Amino acid sequence: MMPARFARWSLLLLAIILFAIWLPQAHNKLFEYRFGKTHLFYSPVAKTFIYKELLGEGHQFVYRDREGNNYSREQFETLIPFIYYKNMDLWGKLPLELDGNSFDIQTIRKERQVMELKPVELTEYNPRIQLFPLLESNPGRARLRFPENVFRPGDSLEFIDSDHNHPTPSHDESGDHDHPTLELTEDFSAALTVAGFQFPVTATYGQVSILKAFDAGYFLVDNQDRLYHLIRKDGHPTVWRVALPDSVKVRFIKVTENKRRETVGFLLDQENKLHIISYSTYQLIPLNLPGYNPDTMELKIIFNPLYRTTIYSDQENIYAVAMDKEYRVIDSFSRTMAMAAPRLPDQIRDFLSPFRLELRDPNSRYFAMQLIWNGNIAIFGSIAAMLLAVAYLRLRGYKPFSHPVDIALVLLSGFYGLIALILLPPDND
Repeated sequence: MMPARFARWSLLLLAIILFAIWLPQAHNKLFEYRFGKTHLFYSPVAKTFIYKELLGEGHQFVYRDREGNNYSREQFETLIPFIYYKNMDLWGKLPLELDGNSFDIQTIRKERQVMELKPVELTEYNPRIQLFPLLESNPGRARLRFPENVFRPGDSLEFIDSDHNHPTPSHDESGDHDHPTLELTEDFSAALTVAGFQFPVTATYGQVSILKAFDAGYFLVDNQDRLYHLIRKDGHPTVWRVALPDSVKVRFIKVTENKRRETVGFLLDQENKLHIISYSTYQLIPLNLPGYNPDTMELKIIFNPLYRTTIYSDQENIYAVAMDKEYRVIDSFSRTMAMAAPRLPDQIRDFLSPFRLELRDPNSRYFAMQLIWNGNIAIFGSIAAMLLAVAYLRLRGYKPFSHPVDIALVLLSGFYGLIALILLPPDND
């Protein structure tokens, strides 16, 4: 008798796990969130923060500033003329006169830039085969192109013929001391060693694309946590040692090649502090970002002729820090977004069970089963489910408290357990 009971309890537990996965997925499909995040900016005209937010399920946008003043759409766009500069030109508002300076359309275009960093880009959340194309940074043509080989970072910088998937042969294997990929491996590994690099390579960072203004190569971290910059110019290696402060250890680097060539990317250190890497000197410019969590928050920096504004947010709160061109903080602001307001369908979902199982983390490209607690409201749902379970057992002629395991499973899992109990009732007493 006991083996049969254990088998049934196992089926009940399996059913609860499946309901904890499937029912929240059905909820997400039926009640997909369509609000979108708040769009937050620093206005060079009003010298305050302004935002655009979608309310409700339609197209009911609000345009407000930090002080609570409402604007029409055209007034809002006029407050951030560097964002909507094409409209400013169409409306005859160019050149702009701001802070004693005049900005025509060419000047605005030249100074515009956006840099972004998302949690899903971080190495821990973004699986990648360790093969990297090292582009020619001086291609002698209008556009970049992919090379015929890739390198694999390890105990050396091993180059592989990507057309034929041939790794570099040893001298003895090939009998050819002039094998192309062997020469590349020797030349680039030697250049790194001469610059002080100690193999093996522990991290490689670069932008694998030809759709960029230029090629900045790769940043490599050696086994002493030192940072080096490698590019391929005229077919030959060029290596620079990037001096880091003693307090800075690299967690992640995002390379962003922009035609302005003011910056070359972000550096996130092991303390989760974000720095901008200057293009010409590799100077690290630390950013003062209160509340920033790179594991959960999307971040972008908007560059314009007067300011740099950093905006970062998770699913509830949005933050912004306005800085001058020297990255000195001018003002900051944060608020809870409209999309964080509780919705009735979400409250009902949380009431029905104390937990749900998600098969993926939205901030990661890895499969990850996550147990998410639904808050205190689920306590009342679990009690209601247990009372309904007792009533159901009595209605079916069972003695409820002769089945304490069933009652306990319902109490711990809420309506998941109640549904499983109805589908898999106990044997007759």
